[in-house]
Amino acid sequence: MTDPIRIEFETPIQRESVAEMVVRRILDMVKSGVLKAGDALPPERDLALSLDVSRPSVREAMRGLAVLGVVKSRQGGGAYISDLGPDALLGPIQFYLSLEQMNIRELYDARSLIESDVARRAAVNITDADLARLEAVLTAQHDTIGDALAFRKSDFEFHEIIWIGSGNAFLKRIGETLNVIGLEFRKRASERPGVLDQSLQDHRRLLDALKARDPAAAASAAEAHMQNVYQSTIQSTVAQEN
Repeated sequence: MTDPIRIEFETPIQRESVAEMVVRRILDMVKSGVLKAGDALPPERDLALSLDVSRPSVREAMRGLAVLGVVKSRQGGGAYISDLGPDALLGPIQFYLSLEQMNIRELYDARSLIESDVARRAAVNITDADLARLEAVLTAQHDTIGDALAFRKSDFEFHEIIWIGSGNAFLKRIGETLNVIGLEFRKRASERPGVLDQSLQDHRRLLDALKARDPAAAASAAEAHMQNVYQSTIQSTVAQEN
C-alpha cells in the first residue's frame, strides 16, 4: 500500500467567526431586500435569539457593519440600516485611497472613461428640462467661485443631472460613486487659485455640447474636464507634501 500523497496548500482554509457569519447574514438580507435603507434592527437580545448566537457576537457584528457604513446607531440606543448611499458606504475605500497616491491617477482614469461615456449618452437622452436645470446650476456656480464648499455642492448637482440624463441607472451609480471617492482629494484642490474657474469653463463647454446634442463633443468635453480635475488634484497633493 502506497503512502498518501502529501499536498501543501498555499493558504489554510479560513474559518469565519460567529460575528463574521452574522455580518454576512445581515448583508445577505440587505442585498435581497429583506432589510431596506432606514429599517430598524431588532434589539441585540432579539437578534441573538433569532440567529442562535451570543449577544457579544451580535455586538461585534454590529460594530463591523457600522465600520462598513451599513448600520447606524440611534441616539438613545438601537440600530438601523443606513441610507446605503455612497457617502455611507465608501468610507473604508476613501481611507485606502488616502494612503495610496498612485490611486489618484487610476481613479481619474476610471472617471474619464465613465464621465465621457455618460456625457455621450446624455447628449442623446437628456431632456430639455434637465438642460434648463444644468443652465441654472451653471449660472449659480458663477456666484460660488469664492466659496469652495458651495461650489463643490453645485458641482455634484451639475454632474448628477448629467448622470441621470445618460438614461442608465448603473452608469449613474458608478459616476456618483467615483465622484464621492475622489471628494477628499478634491477638497484640497478646490482651494487652489484658478481651479474653480477652470471647472466653470469646463462645465460651460460640456453644457454647450449637450445642448447641441453632439455626443462626440460632449464626450470630449467631459474627458477634458476630468483631465483638468486630475491635474489640479495632483498639483495640490504635491504642494501639500512639499
